[in-house]
Amino acid sequence: MTSTRPQTDLTVSPVRTALIVLGMHRSGTSALAGVLGHLGAALPQDLMAPSDMNAKGFFESNRITGLNDRLLAQAGFTWWDPRRFPATWFGTPEADALLDEAVEVLRADYGDARLFVMKDPRICRLLPFWIAALDRFGARVRIVHTHRAAWDVAASLSRWAEYEPEFGLVLWARHVLDAEADSRALPRCFTSFEALMDDWRTVARHVAQALGLEWPQAPDQAGPAVDDFLSRDLQHFRGASATGPDGQPLPPVVAELQDVLGAWVHDAGSAQDQGRLDELRSALDASGPLFDGLALRTVHRAREVAHLSGRVESLRAEVAQVRQDLTRAGLEAGRRDAEIADQAQRLVATDRRQHVASVQLRQLTEQRAREMHERLRLAIALDDPDAMADRLDELADRVERATAEHHKERDCLQAEAEAMATEGARLRDDLAKALHSLAEARAERDSAQHWGTAREAELMASTSWRVTAPLRAVSRAARRLRP
Repeated sequence: MTSTRPQTDLTVSPVRTALIVLGMHRSGTSALAGVLGHLGAALPQDLMAPSDMNAKGFFESNRITGLNDRLLAQAGFTWWDPRRFPATWFGTPEADALLDEAVEVLRADYGDARLFVMKDPRICRLLPFWIAALDRFGARVRIVHTHRAAWDVAASLSRWAEYEPEFGLVLWARHVLDAEADSRALPRCFTSFEALMDDWRTVARHVAQALGLEWPQAPDQAGPAVDDFLSRDLQHFRGASATGPDGQPLPPVVAELQDVLGAWVHDAGSAQDQGRLDELRSALDASGPLFDGLALRTVHRAREVAHLSGRVESLRAEVAQVRQDLTRAGLEAGRRDAEIADQAQRLVATDRRQHVASVQLRQLTEQRAREMHERLRLAIALDDPDAMADRLDELADRVERATAEHHKERDCLQAEAEAMATEGARLRDDLAKALHSLAEARAERDSAQHWGTAREAELMASTSWRVTAPLRAVSRAARRLRP
């Protein structure tokens, strides 16, 4: 890495210094900005949240990124537009009106920080605007260019945005050429993602030396934190830089541009190199409109695939919910089956007790009949009226006691029988209700199972499932190949 021109005024201590990281998306700009932050350069207050794309963070300002999207849109551009952003726009009233807003954004994100990091790949297309805004903010500008092998960037864009690899190469060339041309009047230096990952301490020393900086946090002091931050899991598609899909070599223009940037990491760029980059940039300017169709098709296809993938995930979630509902319905049916079985057992026990009480009542009635028969027989058999009267009194007393005991026991048995009959009727009613609920639950489960089977069949037969089949196959292959 080296500065492209010697600087003689770097010892002057300004109020603020803005350290702008310039590089294409997916080129390791986040890793470089993170290292500069560990070395003590202030990061934005309103940091973009990490995501699966950058699990350790983007180190970009949400405010600056949002403003950049608006700047591009005002000129009829997007970040993925392969055409050159019109330089004349920076002198328009629209651009001037947004400069005050940009200063407020800088004030909100960085406050009074003496050294701070700005990083958003869109700045590669909008550097003149931010140079003017930083001048109003009262900050001098220092540039750190970083790049990554073009096929690595294309592979990463293909993975995360579904962009065709060739389109990724066009965007890579557009960003690095515009950033290089618009930063020539500024103190700058060049590095690469590979150099940062191989020896970040050397990169940090060269950046400080080339740009006249003194890190608030010395590299040796920040070493453990940076080593942990720059874990190798940051390197996706490492080793894909030699060739592209199916062994496809880099197009000659892209290969030449990559070679120039690689040489500038170690040696100062020459005027001859800059002249050649101007030629490449002019050629890209002339051919940029030819890529409009490719850009639109690529982005449209990526959005369509994203939509279909989202639909597939939604259908999968619906099927999973149906299966969960079926499982829950099965558990509920099992619980109701257990309740019905318990109620049936209680009903059988009640019927048995009622039967026993009925038998006992019948036996007591028969005993009373026998006693009445004995009373009549004794009355007839006795010839002596006095003796018969005495026996009758005794017999009557016995019969009366037996009758009282009989009535008492009969009443108890009748009351118990009535209670058991009532309990039996209630249990039968509960059993009928439980059987009805079980029938409804089973019908609901069968309906849900039928619906889930139908949805799963629709999913397997849908266009979205067939369209995304190659993506799933590629994803499975990539996972198998991933170390």
